[in-house]
Amino acid sequence: MQQKMFLIKKSNGIIYNFYFSKTGGICYKLYSLHNNQKVDPFEISVIEEKILEFYVNIDEEDTIHILCLTESGELKYFVNKENMWNSKVFSRFDLRSNIVKSLFIHVTNKKIYIIYAASNLMNVNLWTIYFKSWDGSKWNNINIGMTICDKEFPPYCLALDTQNNIHVVYKNSSNRGTQIFYRKFHMQFSLWSTPEKTINSPEAVGFYYIFCDTRNNLHLVWSTSTSTNFKMLYKKLNTKVLNNKHYDRIISVHMSNHPYLQPVIFEIEQKIWVMWRNQGEFSGCEIDSSGLSCSSVSSIQHAGSSSPILVEFINNYEIEKQSFSGRLLYGVVDDFIDLILPKSYSCDFYENIPTEASELDPEEFLANEYSPQNLVQELVTVNEKEKQVAAIQTLNEQLPSKVSEKFDEIKLDNQKIVKILKEVKEQLDNQDVIKILEEIKTQNVLLTELIAKTLEKNAITESVETSKNDGMLKKVFNFFK
Repeated sequence: MQQKMFLIKKSNGIIYNFYFSKTGGICYKLYSLHNNQKVDPFEISVIEEKILEFYVNIDEEDTIHILCLTESGELKYFVNKENMWNSKVFSRFDLRSNIVKSLFIHVTNKKIYIIYAASNLMNVNLWTIYFKSWDGSKWNNINIGMTICDKEFPPYCLALDTQNNIHVVYKNSSNRGTQIFYRKFHMQFSLWSTPEKTINSPEAVGFYYIFCDTRNNLHLVWSTSTSTNFKMLYKKLNTKVLNNKHYDRIISVHMSNHPYLQPVIFEIEQKIWVMWRNQGEFSGCEIDSSGLSCSSVSSIQHAGSSSPILVEFINNYEIEKQSFSGRLLYGVVDDFIDLILPKSYSCDFYENIPTEASELDPEEFLANEYSPQNLVQELVTVNEKEKQVAAIQTLNEQLPSKVSEKFDEIKLDNQKIVKILKEVKEQLDNQDVIKILEEIKTQNVLLTELIAKTLEKNAITESVETSKNDGMLKKVFNFFK
């Protein structure tokens, strides 16, 4: 079930919806920020040439990048600069003998990173995962790994963390079961880690998905199957101890008699959710922060007449990223964008979506608006408003007299202050500074003698312990000397 739609949200909140045009090319439509509706009903074409597959991403500078595979086998690169699309052919494939799919492009610090999977028509289930990077002067190529999978399954899944490190998982099937391997590309050192086995399942593994949350924790979900039994499993990856069985804690989140489609993982207000599709219905559960348990499974409803599809959601809108993080999601994209989630969050997707009056049931409207509870609440509100109005009127009546009284008090205080200042000024005019300082010194001496006499009197009448304290007090007042 390959996703064929991308939602790119720029830092200004404008949403770009990229998808296949009717002629097989690439086009997009714009959606506004607040009303979550189309800005322009017309399709804007990027390329009219027939495309087999494409991937869209956005960098830190809000520049959109597209990687696509044409029907003629060209791996084309498009970049949007100043509202103009510039293109370049990166490489060419012989599609008469090879299959290429699962394109991925990431651009950061003026460097380009590409991942794709290729298979030979002689053995269509054996896929090689390739990695290409452009540092501005030359291409570097490496094989990430090999995987055996059918056409309907993705050859690999990846996630990006906040340091732009790339985390890749892929599976390897055999008669002894299925293994899921993990590798990490360290962006700082431009190096890949060695492959590590993170899952060893005796049962066949179908769809799987890896997700990196806002705290750079990795989460893995996958489905297994036997002849008639299907299970959805989850594991929180600790990349430092992948091969330690003590940390191999797997949670069974759901069981069914029918196969699962592509599961997804996302984060809402720092809560991790796993969601999947089974028999045309969506279900999900919340994962505990420890990764050791999950909540009960609940059904997830969605609105809209169109059938939900997988969308790649790349978000540069910082305000929204604080409450929601998700890359591969299910959604309905028509006149409005409706992401299928277990609960809403502080997101512009769910603000100011209009509801037509014709959709409301008149009886239901009257029952809700004029219910006894609402009428009582409305009556209480009216009474409170009446009390507030009466209080304000009383305050307005008393305000002039109170203000007048307060003004008279302030006026009297000001007169006293002015009088004191005048007396001080007269004293300074009659005496020079030296005499004033000598008088202050004399007063300090008299005060010291008075305190000393008082302490001596207390020493006669009080206990010995108190006398010791008096001696300490004498030392305290020595600063007068």
